[in-house]
Amino acid sequence: MMTSQELTRRLAELAEEFNVAGASAALWHKGTLIKAETGTVNTATGAPVLPNTLFAAGSVTKVFTATVAMTLVNEGLLKLDAPVRDYLPNFTAVNSERSAAITVRMLLNHSSGLPGDYMPDLAPGDDVLERLMQKLADLPVTGVPGERWSYSNMGMATLGRIIEVITGESYHSALRTRIFEPLGLNATAETEELLLRSTAVGHTVDPATGSAAPVHRFRAWPENGPAGSRLWLDIDALITFGRMHIDGMAPDGRRLLSPWTLHEMREPQFDDYWGCFPMYVNYGLGWALVREGDDPVLAHGGANLGMHSTLYVLPKQQAVLAVLTNSTTGIQLYSSLCDRLLKEYFAVRSPAPTYTPQSTIEVDNTQYTGIYRSPNGEVSVDVRERRLHLRTTPAPSLTAWDRLNGRTPGESQALPLVCINRERHRFSVDLGSAGAYAAVQFYNPDANGCPTLVRVGTLYERTP
Repeated sequence: MMTSQELTRRLAELAEEFNVAGASAALWHKGTLIKAETGTVNTATGAPVLPNTLFAAGSVTKVFTATVAMTLVNEGLLKLDAPVRDYLPNFTAVNSERSAAITVRMLLNHSSGLPGDYMPDLAPGDDVLERLMQKLADLPVTGVPGERWSYSNMGMATLGRIIEVITGESYHSALRTRIFEPLGLNATAETEELLLRSTAVGHTVDPATGSAAPVHRFRAWPENGPAGSRLWLDIDALITFGRMHIDGMAPDGRRLLSPWTLHEMREPQFDDYWGCFPMYVNYGLGWALVREGDDPVLAHGGANLGMHSTLYVLPKQQAVLAVLTNSTTGIQLYSSLCDRLLKEYFAVRSPAPTYTPQSTIEVDNTQYTGIYRSPNGEVSVDVRERRLHLRTTPAPSLTAWDRLNGRTPGESQALPLVCINRERHRFSVDLGSAGAYAAVQFYNPDANGCPTLVRVGTLYERTP
């Protein structure tokens, strides 16, 4: 395996290439750990990234939330296929029948139909998740619960509230007592603790000049803490957490997760995962799957204000790879570094998207035209010059996310759709730059053959 010196060299080169202010990376394999850090925690102060610098975990937090939930499953306090209402009796959305059908498993595998990116930005407090559940009554459930994967921050927040009700603790307290303390992690969700440690500040990178500037707001959306808006940790903490997911054991020999629980979290949940998340082949419980089968590869990425993180676990090969960055371009750094290391040392290749159209397949355009909506925004499909076109209009909260990350939201454009599989209603959307395409899939045709759902990243439901 490479040395820490070599990893440091690669990390520094990639940070310079992608204008990343600061980063930390580590690779653990069969008892050997190599680590690296580069750059600054804050371009305004020039303070260096240290081995114990805390970075935002972002949505990697979802695996932590899922792990807390699975410790409760181990103890018989939580059942995977029980309705959410067994634990939250007042749990309801606009579609009461649909919300009644949502189970704990659906929260864990992102098939609940709960909103993907609902961000009301509630005031912090130990009761913030309880207050968020009250907001849910005004929101729709998209599609039939359990049928389709659709990434849901609201689903993870709901799981966080269930954890609170069962344990009698706040979500952050349960995370600390059940994960941080047994594993000895340098991690926190408390702002006051961040002030006492080396803490990275997020940065936005100007695409024209490559200059990095600190974000205008350090943290946001306390109600989405279980989904990834509040957790900070260092690279050792991420590696130690990943190692626990190999055998379920804490460093002191205490068992946190049973072999059955580990298996359940790695088990593919969907028969049809095409177009859901291009870097993964399927989804388990909390984990995304880069590779299924007897030699699985577990992963999860994360983003926060001006930050990007990622974690890979290869249980059979006894390896854990983690990267933390504090810039909006950090995803380019970690994608490049992880792709190379996984390929070189473990013969793992990220799945290649198959969305580029090879030829045009004729369809009845009128079947697909219409307006589709979700809390993430609106998708309109119409015909222009005898071709289907798709326009996505994001919800105001997502526009706010762009602005907090230093991006000026562009005007929504109608993009051409090309059918690549008529039977499965699969399309490719031309993003307008050379060779850039994304997946679009329609589902659940009505009596007239018109689909009632469309996936464009997340699910949207056709309006009457």
